Amino acid sequence: MRRINYYLGLVLMMVIAVACNEEFDTPPMVIPTASHTANMTIKDFKTKYWQSGRNFIDTCKEETYIHGWVTSSDAAGNVYKYIYIQDSTGGIGISIDASSLTTDYRVGQEIVLNMKDRWIGKYNGQYLIGLPEWYAAQSVWEAGRLSKEQFKEMVEINGLPDVAKAAPTVCKISDFQGKSDDLTQLEYQGRLIKLQNVKWEGADGVTPYSEASASTNRTITDEEGNQLTVVNSNYATFRAAPLPLGSGDVVGILYLTGADQWKLVIRDTNDCIGFTTDTKGTAVDPYTVEEAIANQNTERSGWVTGYIVGSVAPEVSKVSSNTDIEWKAPTTLDNTLVIGPSADCKDFTKCLVIALPQGTKFREQANLKTNEAVYQSQIYVKGKLETYMGTHGITGNTGSTAEYKLTVATGGVTELFEGFEDNAIPSDWLNLQVAGDKNWFTKEFSGNVYASMSGYKGTAPFDSWLITPAIDIKNAPNKTLSFRTQVNGYGSTTTKFEVYIMSSDDPTAATLVKLDAKLPTAPASGYSEWVNSGDIDLSQYDGSYYIGFRYTATTDSEYATWCVDDVKFGEGGGGDKPIDPVSGIRADLETMTATSYYGTYTSAAGWKAINSNVLTGGETDSNPTFKFIGLMAGSTDYAKAVTLNGKTSAVGSLTSPTISGGIGSLSFNYGMPYSDTKLSFRVDIKQNGTVVKSQTITNDSPVKFSVYSETVSGINIEGDFTVEITNLSPTAQDANKDRVCIWNITWDHYPAN
Repeated sequence: MRRINYYLGLVLMMVIAVACNEEFDTPPMVIPTASHTANMTIKDFKTKYWQSGRNFIDTCKEETYIHGWVTSSDAAGNVYKYIYIQDSTGGIGISIDASSLTTDYRVGQEIVLNMKDRWIGKYNGQYLIGLPEWYAAQSVWEAGRLSKEQFKEMVEINGLPDVAKAAPTVCKISDFQGKSDDLTQLEYQGRLIKLQNVKWEGADGVTPYSEASASTNRTITDEEGNQLTVVNSNYATFRAAPLPLGSGDVVGILYLTGADQWKLVIRDTNDCIGFTTDTKGTAVDPYTVEEAIANQNTERSGWVTGYIVGSVAPEVSKVSSNTDIEWKAPTTLDNTLVIGPSADCKDFTKCLVIALPQGTKFREQANLKTNEAVYQSQIYVKGKLETYMGTHGITGNTGSTAEYKLTVATGGVTELFEGFEDNAIPSDWLNLQVAGDKNWFTKEFSGNVYASMSGYKGTAPFDSWLITPAIDIKNAPNKTLSFRTQVNGYGSTTTKFEVYIMSSDDPTAATLVKLDAKLPTAPASGYSEWVNSGDIDLSQYDGSYYIGFRYTATTDSEYATWCVDDVKFGEGGGGDKPIDPVSGIRADLETMTATSYYGTYTSAAGWKAINSNVLTGGETDSNPTFKFIGLMAGSTDYAKAVTLNGKTSAVGSLTSPTISGGIGSLSFNYGMPYSDTKLSFRVDIKQNGTVVKSQTITNDSPVKFSVYSETVSGINIEGDFTVEITNLSPTAQDANKDRVCIWNITWDHYPAN
């Protein structure tokens, strides 16, 4: 048995030895080969099916094959749902309803397309291979997107990618800009091009390729001053990277829009070649005064920072000594500034002189004659580093707010009221991202517009500021601030909302003092009520300042939404004063949004309708326009009516804000807008939450579209009051029934003025 085991062990060792020494051949690389070859060039194919205009679609009926090398890549997210190819004669785009296309079709990959019974056309001016799609707004067919499966049916891959075959065509902007004739379009539509010696307008080391909120158009300019729009997606991976500095080459795919405007799209930042990495002179890396002096008259320009130390003295045209400078504040003249390396410098040879252009914000806010507060403060200015008034200087500054930045506030308004009713952040407010990629925005709900901020779908951490214009507290007769806020917490654990008074509009450099304001607490679900901040006394601050609303959050599973409205300072400021809507004689229901949907709606003055819709008078009886409602009392404009639902599980009501001036009687119109059978509702007049007058209105046989008038008389109370109107649901149905609309609510003061 031992001998048998020995031989078996020997055999096993031999087998293992053979197995260990056996060499396996490496599997051969399979190189894809197309079964067809092109019988038509891209240019000939485009020419054969060319049609002028923005939109069309046509079908290729012949046995036609075209080929090209892929020039596009969607890896960085800037090219989306397109593949572009080119041969030696031109380029063309293919519209495909799919992402991650570069996984299968890399740059330089040759593909062959079987175009028989396929489609070619235009989508808003861009020439594309696609799928027929009806554009109803223009009653025309256009080139829509192929499915990924449809594209696979018509494409063959040939060989391995060869990036050299996807080389761009070197051209100039002037070769195509301003030209939309057929020949130019056939030549350049869908072509990968390279533009040499161009610069990005607005590149300052900070401005990104795209804003976070939407795709953004940026501009490149060549040495001849010709400009071209470059479209950058807010979903691109390089979205937040700053625009390249200096001059260089830009590669991208060129296409024409329906407005006959040429646009370029880059694939990623590797398409920007040869630009400088030196940030000196940008807003984030400004020249010091010493560096600006060292680079005088060298054709350099950019941002400079230093300290305001004086102004050129009267009757001086050439600065040649220290006596030519007024080293103080206030100064005699307001037309120049002297900027030193330190706040206490009084040596003109170490300083820069800059003009304050007449009629500009720069002169208004920075001159030492009327703005003593800026003396010895830090300043940032943009311009050319060259001699001015016979000494070291900065020239070419136009005085625009984009070309200077103060670190202290000057001037400002003595009154401020902002309700964001234009549905936009005002141009004189600052919407600033210190961290993260989300800005404040405006939102409308139930007829009320307000400013809002949320980290939803953003990249944390967030530090976003909404900053008022400068407010002149010193000269304001009323030095109180107020505002309203609302919050939806969404379970956030890191989101914070704070309000600051700021010495400048740069939160990274300003002196910040947190204000003690009444703020809402996030409810377990949904939005809180609007909470008034109360009167915030700013009288201790003697000068000009900014108010900053700050939203911060770190990484969180959910981010809260904060809302700000009705920011008031100065005359009319103060948040605890009762609201007196429309001069205290008529409810401003007309400021609500007309809608047929039942919900909650709030007027500009604060009238709040719950479980109601809003109808308007007009020439037709179509929802939500109802002719019988007619005009507002004493006006030629159509009225709006709040329709209170009688549904028992969602009873409609209308509540006023606090109204001042007392009330003698209340009048209004009411009617039945729908096919109901009974109407009944109650009107309550309250003071300090207590009902002081109540009246029930009942109509057991209302006529649809009839106008009824009612007066609640003999109220006769002084001081502040509120009005509440509630549907009493007379048929007690848990459905949209017993609906009554109320409009033209007016009252008289008591005692009479």
